[in-house]
Amino acid sequence: MLLFTGGFLYHASFVAFLGFVAALAALFHFSRDLPSVSALEDRQAQHQVTLLDIDGNVITHYGNIHSEGVIISDLPPHVVQAFVATEDRNFYHHLGINPLAIGRALIVNLRSGDIRQGGSTITQQFAKNAFLTPEKTLKRKIQEMLLAFRLETAYSKDEILALYLNNVYFGAGAYGLRAASHRYFDKTPEALSVGESAMLAGLLKAPSRYSPSASPEAARDRARVVIRAMHDAGYLSRETMEVLVRGSVARLNMQNNPVPYATDYVMAELQNVFGPAGQDIFVHTTLDVAAHRKMTTYIEQISQTDKRFTEDIQVAAIAMERTGAVRLLIGGRDYEASQYNRALNAKRQPGSAFKPFVYLTALEAGMQPDDVVLDTPVQIGNWQPTNYKDRYYGSIEMWEAMARSLNAAVLHVQEETGRERVIATARRLGFRGKLDTGAALALGVNETTPFDLTRVYLPFANDGRDAQPFSITSVYNKSGKLLYAREIAPSRQLIDPEAHTAITHMLRQVVSRGSGGAATIPGYIAAGKTGTTQDSRDAWFVGYAAGLVGTVWLGKDEYTPMGSGTNAVSGSNIPAQIWREMMSASLRDRTDTPYREWQPPVRRPGIMRWLEQIMWNDPEPAPMMASDMATPVIEAIGSSKTELPVEPKLVLEKSPQSMDDLLADVMQTDEQTEKPEI
Repeated sequence: MLLFTGGFLYHASFVAFLGFVAALAALFHFSRDLPSVSALEDRQAQHQVTLLDIDGNVITHYGNIHSEGVIISDLPPHVVQAFVATEDRNFYHHLGINPLAIGRALIVNLRSGDIRQGGSTITQQFAKNAFLTPEKTLKRKIQEMLLAFRLETAYSKDEILALYLNNVYFGAGAYGLRAASHRYFDKTPEALSVGESAMLAGLLKAPSRYSPSASPEAARDRARVVIRAMHDAGYLSRETMEVLVRGSVARLNMQNNPVPYATDYVMAELQNVFGPAGQDIFVHTTLDVAAHRKMTTYIEQISQTDKRFTEDIQVAAIAMERTGAVRLLIGGRDYEASQYNRALNAKRQPGSAFKPFVYLTALEAGMQPDDVVLDTPVQIGNWQPTNYKDRYYGSIEMWEAMARSLNAAVLHVQEETGRERVIATARRLGFRGKLDTGAALALGVNETTPFDLTRVYLPFANDGRDAQPFSITSVYNKSGKLLYAREIAPSRQLIDPEAHTAITHMLRQVVSRGSGGAATIPGYIAAGKTGTTQDSRDAWFVGYAAGLVGTVWLGKDEYTPMGSGTNAVSGSNIPAQIWREMMSASLRDRTDTPYREWQPPVRRPGIMRWLEQIMWNDPEPAPMMASDMATPVIEAIGSSKTELPVEPKLVLEKSPQSMDDLLADVMQTDEQTEKPEI
């Protein structure tokens, strides 16, 4: 018996020794690349980022607005209690990890078959957020625990809690409790009420889902959960809890940021070009806050005066210099109601705003704006697309086909030119995302974002050359030392100069004589294109003037129609009007840039001039050179000089004296109904 007992103890001791050695080896393996705990002192407070507009005025601050972090002893007890009750009720009693919480979470997760509950303490959460990746691996979890032990031995509980509160993210660009207090309630953490503390503590579970600005009711419901947790932990009486839960909990007082969608874009760019601040910095941006203010005011005005612009319709707008400098970026009607940036993230069909890429492809293949194309019913396989109200114009010059946004005409051009070549043109200009080779390509059925469509139009405003969008010009520290300056990248010629002159001429006709008349900017020659998708689910105007390119999009988040019939929102009405105001505000009365006027080729007189001579019985009409493009017109006219081409079926109110008068009457007749668009 003694021999057996001795043998058992020997083997047990040996196994224990091996386990101890294995534990030491594992400890060494997982701790060898851990950061130094002393380095955590540098994270006592997030550094401040101050954004400046194009005029050098302060737009807003990000990070810890007042640079110093909170001190736990200075906070009201209920502020600390709100976070402890919610995040780690035993914070003041454990040594960095809570075995009971880990076991409880493990049981819940095993029963659910998913990760439903976590067992991390506040110390572990801070260690993970400060130095470890969010990946869910065994190594990361062990390192998190080791760091938690180190923190508990190096700092007091209050110091650890302060480190946590000064660095955790509260949404809306606010890192740290002090920044969040000012962002949401415009007060210091020392002045927070119980309800306000509960709302901020509730944010930590999911800052986006429970954002007080984006989802105020969800934020209040989450705050009520925190208040009940404070009662369960013994911090609040039942009477106090019931009063708070029945009330509105807290009233928001958001710190003013006049351009929140734009500054979100700037902060994302800052992370890419500069990285973590490391110190208080001042970021000089390209944003024009004055133009933003004018735009938001106008959007509010038109929403009140135009019944088509209902409350559920969202808007996105971008104005960008030919250099790529972003002057204006609006991602929705109300940032506090929705932080979703539609300018950057909403993928929608551009509709007829895609047609210029079809016509540009044809121009680069040798066609001219005054070449005649067919606008007749078209059938491609089993698909029979139609023009607006089934109205066709027969033989028509290409510039007018785009000005009128005729579907049949652009499809004829696309099928003649080749879909693959159209796709190659769009890709060359920077079109991102999927581009199907189906026949509907020309009608803009492939989705893109307003920002990306602006990028694709940018070469039109930049003499056919590309440029990369940017919003940051330089970064300085508070001592005035230059830390970053944007380098200007060389541009590439993306559009043939002759084709660029021709497409600009055509896009100018859209504004001056076509569907984009509402986009006319006094004092400037504007060019652009309307776009309206099926059932008015999306409405666009994209264009440029004086070296500035801009996009306006209207639509509903749920992708439903914006009215019907004459009450429908289309690219030619509200978007074109908003675009005009946006461009006027962003141009700041600059001098219009000179442009190269397109001239018809010498090879033959313009087709409209030739038709004018025929129609008005000119005794010596100019000779018409034989060409493939002229054939449809000649066949349509037949042998009689007084016979009009097949279509359009228009009734003129008076006999015009010239072809210019004829075109004026044609456009006036068209304006009596809605402009044909897709």
